[in-house]
Amino acid sequence: MKSRGFLKISADAYRIIVIVLGSILSMVVLSFSVLAITELQYSNYEQASNYLFINFLVLGLTRLITWLREKTKLSFLRFVVLFVFNVAIGVIAYFARSNPYFYSLCGGLFCLTIILSRVFKIIQDHSVRSIVLNAIIILLFTFLAIGLFIPFNEEGSEFAPILVVCIIIIFTTLTEVLSNAFTQLKFKTLLKIVFRTFAFEIILGLLTMMVASALVFSLFEVNIPTFADGLWYSFAVVTTIGFGDYVAVTPIGRVFTVLLGIYGIIVVAVITSIIVNFYNETAGKKDVKELKSIKDEEKKK
Repeated sequence: MKSRGFLKISADAYRIIVIVLGSILSMVVLSFSVLAITELQYSNYEQASNYLFINFLVLGLTRLITWLREKTKLSFLRFVVLFVFNVAIGVIAYFARSNPYFYSLCGGLFCLTIILSRVFKIIQDHSVRSIVLNAIIILLFTFLAIGLFIPFNEEGSEFAPILVVCIIIIFTTLTEVLSNAFTQLKFKTLLKIVFRTFAFEIILGLLTMMVASALVFSLFEVNIPTFADGLWYSFAVVTTIGFGDYVAVTPIGRVFTVLLGIYGIIVVAVITSIIVNFYNETAGKKDVKELKSIKDEEKKK
């Protein structure tokens, strides 16, 4: 059991609480960003400022999730610094109302929070990959911050900076949502499974089958005029989604649809069994190690 203040909860329960809290905050930020964009499009700047004020306050709280996950001094310092900046941006946005220069200032400060966040990432991770990746992001947001202060010539485009900021917030928030959703999916492990087993050859065979079928569909099907449409139709068949926007009507098109559908079902079943079996074997080895460590501790006592 882990003690968190006056509460004592297990590590798994604590992890789930943090994930749920992060997801809730991310969805709130996403909702208020969309509402702010909607109000800005209708030139309702007062209501947009209210949404932006709340949005940046909640966005500041989302920085808390990193600290709750890591529980380090650096992550706490990151939370405090970025929270203060986001509160300041929210206050400026609230008083901005119909002042485009204030919105540019909000955009510039928001870019600064991204830059500071990346600086903390570099301090935390000194690897070459981390430094290069975060340096590129810092450079991009530096140019973006400068560009937000460049006056727009077109009429009605003076509020473009805050629209750009809202779009960036939506993009980064969606990334956070996906990160929380796939938090237990170890993609590096999945890639190792794919390359160590025959899964890679099976997936490559499926892709080849999809490309070949897409060519056939684009050549023989009137309802599927382009190769891109053929790929989209192949994807719908393989995943058994069946949108119905494209339909094969010729005999050869229907034959390839049947073959592709059966092949897709087989591949999905085989790939799933490979990954599950590999995970079960890994989990079994881990359980054996844990049992062995428990027995060793009991023997010492």
